[in-house]
Amino acid sequence: MPARAWNQAGHATVAAIAYAQLTPRARARVDAALKQHPEYPEWTRDAAPEQAALIAFLSASYWADDIKFDRRQGFSDREPPPSSHPAYPDMRVHSAWHYINRPLAVPGVTIPPGFQIVAPDGGALGKIVEIEDALRHSPPDSPLQAYYLAWLIHLAGDVHQPLHTVARCSKNNPNGDQGGNLFIVRPTADTPVDGPRKPNLHAFWDNAALETFSLPAVQALARELSRSRPSRRQATAPPTQWIDESAKLARDVVYQAGNDDTPEPPTLSEAYKAKARSVARSQARLAGFRLAALLNRIYDRP
Repeated sequence: MPARAWNQAGHATVAAIAYAQLTPRARARVDAALKQHPEYPEWTRDAAPEQAALIAFLSASYWADDIKFDRRQGFSDREPPPSSHPAYPDMRVHSAWHYINRPLAVPGVTIPPGFQIVAPDGGALGKIVEIEDALRHSPPDSPLQAYYLAWLIHLAGDVHQPLHTVARCSKNNPNGDQGGNLFIVRPTADTPVDGPRKPNLHAFWDNAALETFSLPAVQALARELSRSRPSRRQATAPPTQWIDESAKLARDVVYQAGNDDTPEPPTLSEAYKAKARSVARSQARLAGFRLAALLNRIYDRP
């Protein structure tokens, strides 16, 4: 599945919420870890010194998507070059780390036998657990801290986008719709659907929290969402709960967009789009507080 949960603005909003909730000790250690990332100089090239650490943290949140298009270093899932930097254990894109395919089925459609819930390279849930363990047990000055930290920041955002936790089986997509990537929709009645890049449900939800990326817009939204804090129980919920909640939202909210088995793609109603915006922002808020809680547990230790 082409996994790009949230756009840059969505991921950066999650990261901005989280960064503001880090304890001083955790923040200092996170900042030190990211300074070892090979992309740190590029991330902070135009940043004011007092904003460099924040900008690096926000940039790290979507780095795992950026490497899918990184021709400079040769990241690939096909034939990547050997790693040339101690911060990179390999040069793979790891597309399958971004999601998990819990199957849903429309009435009258049977989920195929052997439906692949987790890809061979590993799904998001397992990787979050593995990466947390790697961060806890690798030396604080290890360059690998930067690599795994960037992945953890990203994946915490990914699994709060509901379509990164499910795939729906229908007559048109009997083997699953790849988290809505194969579910063609019209965001507006006049949206063309016959071009090379057809508008789909996944792409719509990627942009639902905040469509246009700018640092002021991200910071403003992060401040707005942070005014309402989740309970401690919500904030410290385990990643299994994150995915359970996202999958439920996919079933109960996301796929209310319409039916992908009709001759014409469904047009998203204004009520649906308003609900999507509200849910997406609520999920970004939860992701930010949960990421902060997780990083504080990892890094705020003696």
